[in-house]
Amino acid sequence: MQDRSSYDYILIGIIIRAMQAREHTFEFVSRGIKDLERILTEVNLEVSIAMTQSASFLDLIEHIYERENETPNEKIDTDTIEKIINEFSGLEKVVFAESSTKKTYTIPSRRYNTEFLLNKPDKLFKNGHFEKLSELAKQDISSSSRCILFGEATASAFHILRATEDVLKNYYFYHRRQKRLPKPMWANMLEQLKAKKNNKPPKNLLDSLDMIRANYRNPTQHPEATYNIDTAQDLFGVCLDVIGKMAEEL
Repeated sequence: MQDRSSYDYILIGIIIRAMQAREHTFEFVSRGIKDLERILTEVNLEVSIAMTQSASFLDLIEHIYERENETPNEKIDTDTIEKIINEFSGLEKVVFAESSTKKTYTIPSRRYNTEFLLNKPDKLFKNGHFEKLSELAKQDISSSSRCILFGEATASAFHILRATEDVLKNYYFYHRRQKRLPKPMWANMLEQLKAKKNNKPPKNLLDSLDMIRANYRNPTQHPEATYNIDTAQDLFGVCLDVIGKMAEEL
């Protein structure tokens, strides 16, 4: 999925209309054509792109590019202007028709920054913390962030709990260098961390992790447990907090 500025779609119309004016230089029109082709490709208006590949359109472009190289600042002659108007008025109809088959969606506001949720989950943490996490944890945090944005509350909870458990496992390995559990699970990892005599992890961190295990992680394993967008964001915030605290030590 790609996010795009809605202005790109407006710009397509602006360029098409601008190309049909009569007082342009060859350089101006050439630049407009190149920008239009790029944006049409980026927004994937396939039918409109095909229109620009017609023989008459390609002949016109070739002529404009040649004249641009020879006399870039010269005003376009009347015959070429009429050809441009004819081609671009036809392209305009195709773009309008194809645009009617496309849909745009508005992303609702959440408690967290939209750009961070969509593209920059590392910004949800203190500088450098996200980079300390495993690739699995990073992927799950990114997925959870996007699920919050798109209203997939239960899926968000699932991913952020997976990320938290993965970070906990690495945190456990960091603190437990010898006699590690053969099959580290959330509960028994916490038991061993709480039993440490020296360099013991902070009690409030372990208590928070145990609360997440008992009240969120275990119930979420059952199909009947579901979340709404508010409870998912509550959990998301709690998990971000403990992940950040563990990352501080990693």
